[in-house]
Amino acid sequence: MKQLIQKLLILVAGLSVGINAFAYDFEVDGIYYDITSSTDVAVTSEKENSYSGNVVIPEQVTHNGITYSVTSIGNSAFSYCTGLTSVTIPNSVTSIGDYAFYYCRSLKSVTIPDSVTSIGVRAFSACTGLTSVTIGESVISIGERAFCQCSALTSVTIPDSVTSIGEGAFLGCYALTSVTIGESVTSIGDGAFYYCSALTSVTIPDGVTSIGASTFYECTALTSVTIGESVTSIGDLAFYECHSLLSVTIPKSVTSIGIATFMHCISLTSVTIPNSVTSIGERAFIGCYALTSVTIGDSVTSIGNSAFGSCSAMTRLESRAEVPPICSTNALGDINKQTCELFVPIKSLDAYKAADQWEEFVFITGVDYDNPGSVGDAVSENDGVHVAANNDSIEITGADNAVKTVYNTNGQLVYSGTGTTISVPTKDIYIVRVKGQTFKVAL
Repeated sequence: MKQLIQKLLILVAGLSVGINAFAYDFEVDGIYYDITSSTDVAVTSEKENSYSGNVVIPEQVTHNGITYSVTSIGNSAFSYCTGLTSVTIPNSVTSIGDYAFYYCRSLKSVTIPDSVTSIGVRAFSACTGLTSVTIGESVISIGERAFCQCSALTSVTIPDSVTSIGEGAFLGCYALTSVTIGESVTSIGDGAFYYCSALTSVTIPDGVTSIGASTFYECTALTSVTIGESVTSIGDLAFYECHSLLSVTIPKSVTSIGIATFMHCISLTSVTIPNSVTSIGERAFIGCYALTSVTIGDSVTSIGNSAFGSCSAMTRLESRAEVPPICSTNALGDINKQTCELFVPIKSLDAYKAADQWEEFVFITGVDYDNPGSVGDAVSENDGVHVAANNDSIEITGADNAVKTVYNTNGQLVYSGTGTTISVPTKDIYIVRVKGQTFKVAL
């Protein structure tokens, strides 16, 4: 409920427009201007909904014998001009103000010339008829909610000149299927692509250092994402309910994964958390019902509340941290600890067997990461026990009269008894439990 309220507040906020006093200094050919300096003017308006049809803004305008350069489009200049169908912005314009084209719902396309360096807050917000936009090569920043609720916009290319994408810049662009983010972008604001439910893939360039909270919130068609090598933090709810996300590669530069970052990514099957990460936020992967394999890097020290809640399909969990990460309440959630295989550093095997929540796993296998191929015999607490593959059978020596249990990777019991040569139905990977020890053998 709290998240729903937050979503509504964000969308309602997009409907608020700053006050426009509609003051102007002069009018020429139906366009109103404010004098901003002895040589420059900004386009403004006489009243709400002053413009309609096709508007061509000149590079220069003359008034009382003085020729001015048109260098900006002022705040709210065209706001609520519901009959405006097209606008030509000249190369003399260097900035587009806040709410400049707010709710111009008949505006279908716009070209922002290379002379423009900044696009203001909500500049094109709620332009529901806008299907395409060309952003000039000199734009440095895209303001907060600049294209918010442009629900017909299908694609956008953010040029290399842009360094920042503001909060909610493309929030609610439901038809946006593709976006190209320029190589100079260093920050992507909170909720920048919030609820872009048609977006299928995105590449975050190497220059970006942080992905804000709720950046790709409910991008339900997003199947893949490539995160650049400079990102150090992934914000809370960044990929919340990205239902189609199949895989994600988290770069080695990331140090923290926020709260509910991948919550309800119901198609995500595997994830590797790099060694650079020190903490996994609460509910980070809760509701990832298809998640079967997770590798946790060696620097993770804590796992938040319900981080892996409802991850009941997981069959393989690997934690490379030598000190078992501290698990908050239900951190390992609904992982079936009777069937999920846990791999840990061999030197820390006893520590994991005694640690809160880790101790609940039935199958804990030690791995010598200095010798990655060393699995099975390396975990033996009694060097006399040996488990090996032999054609279509599993050979066990050193435990003649002990009870052995063999499971497949789905957690199904294949054999239970005291035999030493155990036939298995198919070539596969099997988990063998004998004398309190766990072995993994591949046939």
